[in-house]
Amino acid sequence: MKKLIITVFVVSLALVSFGINYINPVGPTLIPIAELLSSDISNEVPGLEINLWRSVDEAISMLVTGRAQISLLPVTVGIKLAASGVDIKLAAVSMWNGFYFISTEKSIDDIEDLVGTVIYTLQAPGQTADTILRGALESRGYEVGKDASIVYVGGAEAVQLLASGKAKLILVPEPFASLAEARVQSVIRSMPIEDLWESFNDRRINIPTSGIFVSGSLDRSVVESFLLLYQQSMSLSLANREKTAEIVSEKMGGFPVPVLKKAMDTAGFLFSDSEKAREETTIYIEKLRELDQELTGDIDLDALFF
Repeated sequence: MKKLIITVFVVSLALVSFGINYINPVGPTLIPIAELLSSDISNEVPGLEINLWRSVDEAISMLVTGRAQISLLPVTVGIKLAASGVDIKLAAVSMWNGFYFISTEKSIDDIEDLVGTVIYTLQAPGQTADTILRGALESRGYEVGKDASIVYVGGAEAVQLLASGKAKLILVPEPFASLAEARVQSVIRSMPIEDLWESFNDRRINIPTSGIFVSGSLDRSVVESFLLLYQQSMSLSLANREKTAEIVSEKMGGFPVPVLKKAMDTAGFLFSDSEKAREETTIYIEKLRELDQELTGDIDLDALFF
């Protein structure tokens, strides 16, 4: 906590004259900011406000209208927003990989195993799992909606559908993958999303899942100060798992604390600023764009990174 207090003091000097609204989805990506959520942020960091979003449409609306200046988004969603003309830049990636196939019927080991299936995954078209699923199927000449179907639901709902037998296959991030293993008998965890990527690419990379996008008009010192605060919060949150799990559980409506603690090992949390994340993110975008420009939009990579 002492380290965070020192960081907060430094960040406060940069943010005090700005009104910055940071928005973060309700879900596993709350884990890195648990330390911030447990503090009196409005008093400790004057000028910084933290709000939570529950749908991609809500997040997009807040960014487009200027009600949020910094947002954690699925990287593919942020890329398409930037490609559409919204003035945002990728400042950091904080979550890599972290999605898993969970099935009640069979192991998913290859793209061919997806043919004839209905895959339940998160939120809406354009998020990480959806984009890679589409890219994988298209790489083998398959058509979504004809050769395989994708259905969009919340993470907890995906697990409930699996438990009830209404779904046979889900592709979800942690902690929902671990929740499915805890709640549904005899499920099979297979093919993490980076393996699915490798199955239709020559080069294995870490998949940039969640990124911090910032308004292009923000002063560099403000962005750098926020990133310092976020990175410190992530380090402390991951080091104090019990406290973090309890905070996140409450925000997620009572999500099981033991499952959250277990999932921290496989969720893929690693802070990389735009410079460190640039190479793998660029490879990721260029390959998806090569397969289908609809997956990324006409993004200007030179202008994307902070």
